[in-house]
Amino acid sequence: MKSPLHIVMTPTRNEAWVIRAFLESTTRWADYIIFADQMSTDGTREIIQNYMSTSERAKIILIDNKNPNFNEHERQSMLVHKAREIAEGRDCLLWGLDADEILAADTFKTQAWQDILNSKMGSVFSFKWAELCPLTGKEKNEFRYWLSPTTSEYYPWLFHDDHKEPHGNYARNMHSMRIPYPIEEKLLFQIDDFRVLHLAYLNPYRVESKRRFYTFVDWEMNHRSPITLSRSYDSQKKKLQKTFPIEKEMLYSQTKDGFDILDFVDKEVKQCYMDEYIVQRLKRHDIRQLRRLDIWDSVFLQTYNLQDPRRWCDKLVHRYLKLTALHSKNFVVRVIDKVLKKIY
Repeated sequence: MKSPLHIVMTPTRNEAWVIRAFLESTTRWADYIIFADQMSTDGTREIIQNYMSTSERAKIILIDNKNPNFNEHERQSMLVHKAREIAEGRDCLLWGLDADEILAADTFKTQAWQDILNSKMGSVFSFKWAELCPLTGKEKNEFRYWLSPTTSEYYPWLFHDDHKEPHGNYARNMHSMRIPYPIEEKLLFQIDDFRVLHLAYLNPYRVESKRRFYTFVDWEMNHRSPITLSRSYDSQKKKLQKTFPIEKEMLYSQTKDGFDILDFVDKEVKQCYMDEYIVQRLKRHDIRQLRRLDIWDSVFLQTYNLQDPRRWCDKLVHRYLKLTALHSKNFVVRVIDKVLKKIY
């Protein structure tokens, strides 16, 4: 029986800090990698194009996302359409991976991998992230990771395509699913045999930048309460997770150029498009609304030479949100939050 095609669908926008690591790992097992690039200006496109001409493994396809605005539905629809065009009705597995996500190197020796290859059309596979922590020293064996402790943290990354449309589950403007699986989830499998390595936390500045970005975009597009947004995008809880040492089997060995995969990750880069996106759109909105958003940290303000627009009461609310971030389920905190949502 012939194995299904592996088609990876990846949106990019200024991902030069990590795209080499993604390409070096993903080209080892994918048949096709489709990038929908949203007008990158940091060299991402050039890196991808270089791999397009030199890769001896996966076929790499670069398509243009010319919409300057954030719209997950549009970009995912673009990727799925292109993937199905390439497959031309053939048996295929659709992978929705971001540029800072790679499969663990021991994935392909597991029973789960064989189960995926032999699965039925319409099957949906969910995995857990292994969140790589920043380096704590100079030795590479000092990388650690944490896992989500609950089954609610399984995320659907893979769909054995049934070639049916629409499924409708990726039609939201943000936080859409990356794969078009059936909403009723009749064939949903949770995989524990291997992990998706998440490289985002190797660069803490970008993690904080993404938190700001999602807070701003969600407010701009969906008009959610500043209190709800702060709770939704709080990143403090991650710090409580138990960490584990990285097993050697999870990480890829040397590349053809003699580098370890994680050597390709720029852990120091600071300025990124997510902050620039916010800065460019600040003038579109009333400052009286913007100052309520919990995005005005000192590094962001200093990097872009911005004045803190908040009043003393705004700073007080934001201070409260940070101090109670790890206790947001507490009854008293929930009551205070409820009051703040009405008056703030």
